[in-house]
Amino acid sequence: MAHAAWKWVVVAAAVGAGVLACSDDDDGGGGGTDGGPITFDAGVNKQRPGFGEDPGAPVGTAFAFPPGVEIAGELYGANDSTKDCGNGVAPVGTGPAVLVCVPLRNNTGAPVLMTFEPGLVMMNTAPSRIQNGMLMDRVLINLPPTGIGPGGIDAGTDGGTEEEVYVVPFHLYCLNQERAPSEQDGTFAFGPVSTDPDIQELLRLLRGKTIDNEDEANVVQDAIYSITEYNGLTDDDRKALAGL
Repeated sequence: MAHAAWKWVVVAAAVGAGVLACSDDDDGGGGGTDGGPITFDAGVNKQRPGFGEDPGAPVGTAFAFPPGVEIAGELYGANDSTKDCGNGVAPVGTGPAVLVCVPLRNNTGAPVLMTFEPGLVMMNTAPSRIQNGMLMDRVLINLPPTGIGPGGIDAGTDGGTEEEVYVVPFHLYCLNQERAPSEQDGTFAFGPVSTDPDIQELLRLLRGKTIDNEDEANVVQDAIYSITEYNGLTDDDRKALAGL
């Protein structure tokens, strides 16, 4: 899959119309996207903590930060209009509806190349019914060393300095079909890298694929819903994924 996000020029209008909103799918999610009748050979919902409406935290391995790198504050929803974090850093990932700003601190004094593996979950921590999100791309970020920049006019008598953390916009896919997309400044936290066998199958099917437009992202999202809301990938899902 692509390592860098492409610009979602129609996301704002589509979400408002219920096209990309995670909670407003009329087709029930999953089951392929070829325009024909939707069939759920996956069967009834399989319980998976943190997915769909299943309670609990997702199962997986904890994300490990490289030595000297850490989270520099609370994760929060990206700007509703621009879909970024307002600092000129390009978004990563191809998910259309869970957009999360991740502030990172690099204390090593030199750039650090970070890898974010596909299957990484970011958990909604706000009281509103907002999606958990999942990264479906392998993302590489060359994280610059954290420096000190000029502060504002009220910064004090030391000349005014403040830490310049590096904030990365992550564009993630929905894990809870009946919940809303991310909202600006809504809070999130790092979850695990999912070890769910069906998610792992989906990631294998996506290896070497690129997601270049909304229709292709919808194929991926439908496949995720077959897992999170039902029992696993359908034959129609696998056919649609093969066509990417």
